[in-house]
Amino acid sequence: MPKFYKAPRGTVDVLPDDHDFFTFLKKVIRHRFRQSGFRRISPVSFEETALFERSMGKQSEIIEKELLSFEDRTGGHFSLRPEVTTGIVRSFVEHQMQNAPLPVELYYIEQCYRFERLGVRKQRQFWQFGAEVVGETDASIDAQLIYLAHRILSDLKVRDVCELKISTRGTESDRKKFVEALANFYAGKEYSLTPESREKLEQKKYLELLETKSDDEKILAEMAPKMTDFLAPVSKQFFETTLEYLDSFGIDYTVDFSLTRPIDYYSHTVFEFREKVNNNKILVGGRYDGLIEKMGGPDLGGSGFSAGIERVIDLMKRHGLDVPHKDDLQIFLAATGPVAKKHALPILVQLREHGFHAVGVLGKTAMSDQLKRATEFGVPYTLLMGDLEVKKGQIIIRDMESGKQEWFPVDKIIEKMDELLGAPAVLDTTTDFLGHE
Repeated sequence: MPKFYKAPRGTVDVLPDDHDFFTFLKKVIRHRFRQSGFRRISPVSFEETALFERSMGKQSEIIEKELLSFEDRTGGHFSLRPEVTTGIVRSFVEHQMQNAPLPVELYYIEQCYRFERLGVRKQRQFWQFGAEVVGETDASIDAQLIYLAHRILSDLKVRDVCELKISTRGTESDRKKFVEALANFYAGKEYSLTPESREKLEQKKYLELLETKSDDEKILAEMAPKMTDFLAPVSKQFFETTLEYLDSFGIDYTVDFSLTRPIDYYSHTVFEFREKVNNNKILVGGRYDGLIEKMGGPDLGGSGFSAGIERVIDLMKRHGLDVPHKDDLQIFLAATGPVAKKHALPILVQLREHGFHAVGVLGKTAMSDQLKRATEFGVPYTLLMGDLEVKKGQIIIRDMESGKQEWFPVDKIIEKMDELLGAPAVLDTTTDFLGHE
């Protein structure tokens, strides 16, 4: 027996039914971003491994445990992108986008890749959408990005089942003082931590100890020093101003100083939209001042957010939300015998060119077989043509729900189907294809 192949572990095929969700999400995402002046960017799908190590830090969880890397035939070391921000910043620097009007507003809908870890990540290959505002440091930008994320989730009907948490990481100097205080606090408390947290303590990942799950660790986190105690006045003012902008938008949020991000490049504002019932992260983001300079560019600020499309779709499905199914078929054309098939094929083409979703003239020609197929396709109407109908220049229209049928002139069938189904929208190739995938 030949080997039975499956998709590699951690990957899934996007089947037609799920593409209805993907198409709907992309339409919503593109509309909101374009409305806000963003332009789309697609950075390359793999980069030099050293680029990710520089941007995210060699000790980050992603670099240590999730990066999918390879060596090419020349000895070069590359990695599939685990996130998109690094590639966008690299592109900003490489193409000298700082010479354009700033800030540069960019959005993306791209695939990412990470080695999955049991209990943490299920997929190696997944889709992300997100936005980056590069070239400026301003609290109003962070607030606008949060509002934009809020609107997208609202359009997708999932905002009400999510809560927004927001915090600040301050500047690099602020964080250094905070981390030193955390190191002193957790010293000697190893036996109150889970094995996973003890490992983080040994690796000096003190910020990650604040996001805990066990009751003992939660108590420790509440007793631990707070980021707010180490914020410079300018950092406090930046965060307070961001919250004031959010208040002006009327957005519900919770300030949560235990909020951390597992990537080194974040500074000042960090935020997450999480599902209320299980605390799963749906959309995350924050500011990354210093990253552009770190990547060899000018000292300019940046801010952005990202969300996993599969996670959003799963959230929509679990809450019973559906999307338009624009690929639903409307007409099945059944033809019996070679003569009828030759006459039916041009009719099928005319129906499609007119804009109807039509299928037919397939395989077996027995009428019972074709009617069975029409039922399986779920079409509202079936058109039947045999040798007798060809001679009469007529065609049979069958209502699949009622079972009633009538004879009708072939040369008037387009007008009749317009009457029964409604005339399809006329496709304008000068505009309808723009921006679509």
